[in-house]
Amino acid sequence: MSAFRPIPPTRVPRERAEAVAHADLAALRRRIAALERRPAALEDATDGSRAGRPWPLGIDALDGALPEGGLAPDGLHEAAGASAADGPAAAAFLAALLARHARAGEHGPVLVCQSRGGAARFGRLHGPGWRDLGLEPADLLILRARCEKDVPWAMEEGLRCGALAAVLAEAESIEFTVSRRLALAAAEGATPALLLRHDELGPASAALTRWRVTALPGRADPFDEGAPGLPRWRLALVRARGGRPATCDVEWNRETGDFRVAAALADRPAAPRAGASAVEAPHRSRGRAHASG
Repeated sequence: MSAFRPIPPTRVPRERAEAVAHADLAALRRRIAALERRPAALEDATDGSRAGRPWPLGIDALDGALPEGGLAPDGLHEAAGASAADGPAAAAFLAALLARHARAGEHGPVLVCQSRGGAARFGRLHGPGWRDLGLEPADLLILRARCEKDVPWAMEEGLRCGALAAVLAEAESIEFTVSRRLALAAAEGATPALLLRHDELGPASAALTRWRVTALPGRADPFDEGAPGLPRWRLALVRARGGRPATCDVEWNRETGDFRVAAALADRPAAPRAGASAVEAPHRSRGRAHASG
């Protein structure tokens, strides 16, 4: 008879075994994410929930031209002014998009990238103006790069981290290869990238949507005729991957955070009232008669 008696194998409950396997898998994902410099939250969202739903503009003419009825929250979107004077309008339009993105529940820091030369040419971000569009300046992480070529690099790093609500940047112009890298980084980090360009959308780009913005005269404030009213822009969707071009004149309501179709300007000449010509014509003819006499 042997002096050693074999120990029977320990039976592990099925639920405990599955929990251990899940913990090991989660640890492996975190390890891979650390090696790739990606947050583990992106690795766990295998069903695409991290990317979220498309966020619409609320204008049927524009949302109907987009492939999913709204802007993709994990892509690159570009805007430029129709002329050099329309650059601030294009910047305000991108800020309005971020305001709608925040109202959809996507809260968090927004990385703003701008080169020192760009700040000297086009001006720096104005906090009160940012709040006037419905956003909080405290949510901004402002990065000023030394040179223009560092802006796309900073954008790419911010997009890949997956910890930002969005990335907003300003550039004179970028090459197609650079735009392709930004588009891939936005998809990988499930973070929207908004790029303000100052080349009137000249070169080709890998952006999902490209917008050309024109500033329009706004109507006066209903409570103060001397105060500026709601901003108005002509939005031209010149390119939408999977969609079609569209153009619409819109008005941005900073209080509600909504776009709406711009109504006719209130200071245009009023149309003649019905029956006015029959009454006023004799007076005009009598005036001419007196003048001739």
